Amino acid sequence: MRITDQMIYRRGTRDVANQRSNLFDLQQQSATGQKFQSIDKDPVGAERVRMLREAKQATLHYETNITRSKTQLATADTALDEATNLLIRAKEIALAMGNELTAPPERTISAQEIESLYESMLNVANTEAAGEFIFAGYMTDTRPFLSDGTYVGDSNLKEVDVGPSSRAEVGVSGENAFTIAGGIDVFAELEALRTALLADDDIGIQNAIGTLDDCLAQVTRSRTDVGLKLNRLDVSENVRQTLEDSLTKEESSVIDIDPVDTFMRLNETASALQEAMSVARKVTDNSLLTHL
Repeated sequence: MRITDQMIYRRGTRDVANQRSNLFDLQQQSATGQKFQSIDKDPVGAERVRMLREAKQATLHYETNITRSKTQLATADTALDEATNLLIRAKEIALAMGNELTAPPERTISAQEIESLYESMLNVANTEAAGEFIFAGYMTDTRPFLSDGTYVGDSNLKEVDVGPSSRAEVGVSGENAFTIAGGIDVFAELEALRTALLADDDIGIQNAIGTLDDCLAQVTRSRTDVGLKLNRLDVSENVRQTLEDSLTKEESSVIDIDPVDTFMRLNETASALQEAMSVARKVTDNSLLTHL
């Protein structure tokens, strides 16, 4: 096939246009730090990035669940610690007032303190965190304990998603911590001690010492359960963070440029463009001379 000057010219022009397009793309990549800015440049890569970003967005949802749950569990732990202190003080009063020689007026004064401890315990059992009553089961918008210590929450324990196929129980049972459902009714025992003190009832006061130990054990079990749930959330957060880091790394491998490689290709393409333009000028000059 005969190669004409026109064919050579067209080829040279095409080479210049291609090199200019390549140079422009590399300049864009260098400026943005990304391999492509639109789907048409790399449809497969763009779709992969979309999927990776959706997966990362899901991990942020898990992070929100974990953070919120840890806040509520930490609040529950603090509340149960306060409940423990209240029960310890109640036991100290029972021990001090259990002596048969204690005068009724002293026991009456102690009964007033037990009443105050009862009210404080009620506030603890109705603790809120992040706008929710933490000991109410699913009924988080309702105060779970009435003034007489009656539990009006439910028996369910909240669960949340903490991973793509993982859920964690993050609720704390107010029933198990403070009522007979856990073995002993904390409020009933505090009220029993108050009544015994007012009645100057030696046996009732002495009996309270043992029952308050049972109350302490019950609250301690609930606090241990909270600690275990917090530990599980820590593990879930580590897993979630590892997943997020992995997705970020994979996304970077798809879309982010290698600065050194891009710089080298940029220089090579700029040189190739200059060479193509030089060749095109020579072809044009030769063509003009031929026709003179």
